[in-house]
Amino acid sequence: MAQFVSHDEINDAEGIFPFSDLLECQYLCKYKKAYYHLREVGHPVWSRNYFNLLSSINEIFEYNEQHAGGFAKSLRSSQADWNNCEAIYSEIIVYRYYIRLVYENLIKAIERNTNECDIIIRRLDDSLAYLEVFCVGPKVKTPSEPGEVIVHNFKTHTQNEMASIRQKLLRKIEKQKQFTKPRENYAVIELNDISIAGDFSILSSLSDGYKITYNKETKEKMSAEYDWNRSVFDDESTKFLKGIIYFSLGNYESRKYIFNPEFKEH
Repeated sequence: MAQFVSHDEINDAEGIFPFSDLLECQYLCKYKKAYYHLREVGHPVWSRNYFNLLSSINEIFEYNEQHAGGFAKSLRSSQADWNNCEAIYSEIIVYRYYIRLVYENLIKAIERNTNECDIIIRRLDDSLAYLEVFCVGPKVKTPSEPGEVIVHNFKTHTQNEMASIRQKLLRKIEKQKQFTKPRENYAVIELNDISIAGDFSILSSLSDGYKITYNKETKEKMSAEYDWNRSVFDDESTKFLKGIIYFSLGNYESRKYIFNPEFKEH
């Protein structure tokens, strides 16, 4: 979803920003510069942008100063690591969404315990949903000189390549020991590049791929669909993963769910 806001609105967001030193960090400065550049050239500014980053941290601070401070500290210490900061921004996007649900009395609270997961949602009945958030984007090489042509070979949608969404998820389980406790665990995946946004990359990677079948005699297409006969959920390591939530380009409101058919309530 594209968005434009006025210069005054950005000034207002900066004026009430609770961590003034963070406005000078490399990560935020790059986002600010990119935001104004996109506006100047008339390019769409997606939901994941400088103004929304400021607004999100402002709203989190109003809800829970300690949690906002934790995000600010992470951005401050990782400011030179673009990919890590992007992952932190993904957490901020998800956290911000649930604040409204607290105020509307649809959930009881948002909790954070980094030893457990990124975000914990406490429902009205005190049941808990454990959200582990990660950000996926292809490695894109930028031209080193004018006129240079670069061919990209994206493998995000595959199943076995290390760069695939499936393998990124499995590495989180194997190396970081996420989703290993018998509880209501969710992997929250943001597709953070226009080249992989939407359904195809994630559905193709988590299933056995998008397959098209033809009639050998007539050459007519008989079916075209994702093959879920074999999927990431067949891996024993995903047995405590209740489902996957995914969204594109900062638009968490348009998230979609993939539930694990092998998950059993514990």
